[in-house]
Amino acid sequence: MKKILFGLVCVMLLIIITGCATSKEEKEKRNRYFAQAKENAVDYVEQKYGFTPDDIGTAKCTFDNSDNFSSSCNEMVIVNVQYKDKWFKVYIDGSIQTNKGYDNYQYDDISSDLIKLLSSEYGTPNNFKFYYGYDDTGIIDTYYNGTNLEEIFNNKDLRAFIGYINKDNFKSLQSKLSNSKYDLFSKLYIVNYNSSRSYKKIKDNDLGILTGYGYGYFDDIFYENEEYLRDITVLYYDDVKFYDFDK
Repeated sequence: MKKILFGLVCVMLLIIITGCATSKEEKEKRNRYFAQAKENAVDYVEQKYGFTPDDIGTAKCTFDNSDNFSSSCNEMVIVNVQYKDKWFKVYIDGSIQTNKGYDNYQYDDISSDLIKLLSSEYGTPNNFKFYYGYDDTGIIDTYYNGTNLEEIFNNKDLRAFIGYINKDNFKSLQSKLSNSKYDLFSKLYIVNYNSSRSYKKIKDNDLGILTGYGYGYFDDIFYENEEYLRDITVLYYDDVKFYDFDK
């Protein structure tokens, strides 16, 4: 019995020692990756936008358990970068020297032009959110020049949530979504709340914006929240469906 207990203790000690060593090695590797990624981020921003960042903030590995030093750090790193009081993210390799990467510096500019496209027929929304790029945060590699939205979203899964409060005549506008200019969107949710209170009550992801697959799912979750809604128009790839709750 004593031999068995002694063996178990030895095994436990071996696991602890090995784990600590691995954590130390991974932490050192992670620090190298972070340092290189920060240098790369500066070069990337200078090459893409022609300006030098004012500040370089924190860096993070690109996997869920990145706070666990016993886990292996992915070579792709997210670096927080600041320029003129604006913080944005650069997604770049930290294992080598490179100026090839991705970022979401132009997310606001791209969003503004997408809203202009929608506002021409639906009016200015009360809130909106666009999901695309790495981790649905608008991190992309293509430079936006103000005219190349089609290039930006070619082969990208652009999903959009557009919120209004108690607007009229949305049912008559659903046919507008068949216009080719909306081909940019793979999924577009135009949500018309029945009041300001309802607008504050529901968050966009509560309506399945990111997780919904197919109208069966939408039907269930929309009708569960119908007391807050006047209507919803959904563009789901090439199909358009209107939900009328104003009865």
